[in-house]
Amino acid sequence: METGGRARTGPPQPATPGLWRARPAGGGGGASSWLLDGNSWLLCYGFLYLALYAQVSQSKPCERTGSCFSGRCVNSTCLCDPGWVGDQCQHCQGRFKLTEPSGYLTDGPINYKYKTKCTWLIEGYGLIVPEIRGNETVPEVVTTSGYALLHFFSDAAYNLTGFNIFYSINSCPNNCSGHGKCTTSISVPSQVYCECDKYWKGEACDIPYCKANCGSPDHGYCDLTGEKLCVCNDSWQGPDCSLNVPSTESYWILPNVKPFSPSVGRASHKAVLHGKFMWVIGGYTFNYSSFQMVLNYNLESSIWNVGTLSRGPLQRYGHSLALYQENIFMYGGRIETNDGNVTDELWVFNIHSQSWSTKTPTVLGHGQQYAVEGHSAHIMELDSRDVVMIIIFGYSAIYGYTSSIQEYHICELLKNCNFFIDWECFSL
Repeated sequence: METGGRARTGPPQPATPGLWRARPAGGGGGASSWLLDGNSWLLCYGFLYLALYAQVSQSKPCERTGSCFSGRCVNSTCLCDPGWVGDQCQHCQGRFKLTEPSGYLTDGPINYKYKTKCTWLIEGYGLIVPEIRGNETVPEVVTTSGYALLHFFSDAAYNLTGFNIFYSINSCPNNCSGHGKCTTSISVPSQVYCECDKYWKGEACDIPYCKANCGSPDHGYCDLTGEKLCVCNDSWQGPDCSLNVPSTESYWILPNVKPFSPSVGRASHKAVLHGKFMWVIGGYTFNYSSFQMVLNYNLESSIWNVGTLSRGPLQRYGHSLALYQENIFMYGGRIETNDGNVTDELWVFNIHSQSWSTKTPTVLGHGQQYAVEGHSAHIMELDSRDVVMIIIFGYSAIYGYTSSIQEYHICELLKNCNFFIDWECFSL
């Protein structure tokens, strides 16, 4: 009841917006009635807020912009093209078939969704995804089969920025880098290749025969008649004749390797040097149809060779190699099968006979043998003249990354008598 007035017959009114006036105690049940009315007003305001929020949240996605990323705006609502989802058709979720001579594919303009699955099939003859200069983290992909399939999926843990990929059919890598011209192949008319200018080489004509022209004329000159490389003057050395003689600096040389089949390309392989040959064993590749488990590279002639082996280990990567005399010891790695198991197999490759043999170590009672990948191996001769192979660390499918060091005794094998080995393991 207000002072000097009569009792209100309606619900209480707010004194100021957002602030309620308290009623003095007394009047019996009136206080309870007032409090009940106050709660009702609060409840009413709550419903009003929810109604306004729902009206805002239900506003049409393209009501203001009038556009959708991969669809069309109809009655202020996005109708998505096939393979796209989201209120603005901004997420891929389906299959796409691309047949245009050039174009791009993307997961969408913003971060991709959780548990996304998108597939693109590109049909053409000789597909090339050009690499953007200055973005060496994006590799160039070439296929000559006429088809390319890209499958993208995301888990429930991350939703990151995604990708944009540009493609072109029947075009040369990086447009021959401006150092050659794109030419149609005579043997396969549907394919093209880069015909490089005088001083350039490589698929994209991006590798100079003679870097910086060999510092000509003071440091050397570019010889294009033979191996096409720098011939340095007496006081200079290095692949581009830029290092003094004598030099305290180390440097890389890119040899002019003779053409070879694509089976050379691989990752997570291992290599050892024996005489004038570098032996490369195993590795990971996208296509194992023409894959060769064992290769050797002649350092003098710059030629790759493939060994003809009747039997041997399954393809694998992440293994280790260690050389002792005429034998290459290969341990562990991930076998390239459907299961992709990490193995504890021990294989020995004899260079003279170019043949494989498998060995089963005898594990000592107090020891344990770990199947690992990504480890390293080293062979050494102890003071006792015993020869051992040390396996350092690695990843185990059971124990994760391990700090254990395994010791493998090979002394009896080197005496060409009965093969006896034992295996010890200790942790740091």
